[in-house]
Amino acid sequence: MSSCLKIGYRLLNGDQIISALVQYKLLETLVGHVLLDEVFKEVPLLKQEVFHTLVGGETDMPIPEDFEQFLTEWCQQKGVTLEYFQTVMMREWQRQKFKQIRFAGQVESEFLRIKPDLDQVEYSLIQLESLALAQEVYFQLRDDGVEFAQLAQQHSLGNEQQTGGWVGPVPLSTLSIELATLFRNQQTGIVYPPIRVGDRFWVVRLERFIAARLTETTRATIIDRLYTQWLQTQVQKVIDTPGAIAVQPEAIHQDSPSLAMA
Repeated sequence: MSSCLKIGYRLLNGDQIISALVQYKLLETLVGHVLLDEVFKEVPLLKQEVFHTLVGGETDMPIPEDFEQFLTEWCQQKGVTLEYFQTVMMREWQRQKFKQIRFAGQVESEFLRIKPDLDQVEYSLIQLESLALAQEVYFQLRDDGVEFAQLAQQHSLGNEQQTGGWVGPVPLSTLSIELATLFRNQQTGIVYPPIRVGDRFWVVRLERFIAARLTETTRATIIDRLYTQWLQTQVQKVIDTPGAIAVQPEAIHQDSPSLAMA
């Protein structure tokens, strides 16, 4: 007797499940997980790694001789099933281990490549629709010494009106090309002549340039980014390969994915 997947009041047979994966754009996600099943076979978790993760990496406790019994008792204490521990929690640890093995060595070069997108700035801004008024505001700031916050509160059309013109910190990569080009000079305190951004004219002054640093948080972000790009590429290769994804009769025997622990 064939099985169905029940979701609420709906019952989906095999063909309907496949159709739903395509319709709801979940096929790529499924392909990715299947590919990772194969990859993770080459990334076994050591008992020491699992034990130290469960009890804390700083512990000097020896690994229990009956490790399976230890895992069973740990799962009971945490209120999770052994199956969930093996198929969900350990799989996530394998994913993290794989990311470190595969991409940690690329972090420095990737950081240098994308650093301009990670640099941040704080700046003052006045947005205006009239070029004539924008020029007048610019001269008041440059020549008359009028406070930027005062003019921003009086004239600016954006949300920065509420902050006295202050914006940031924001990544340079989120700014228009024209504005980002100005700020890359890192000349703080200079009021720039009006520049056109969309249908408005901006009068800006760079207040602070925050150069990106390779912190642990940035390192983790870059590893995640490299991993995501790699996985997307692998999934696309499978999707683009004729016959790689097809509906066919169920095989007599199919090996199920397993989690390796050495």
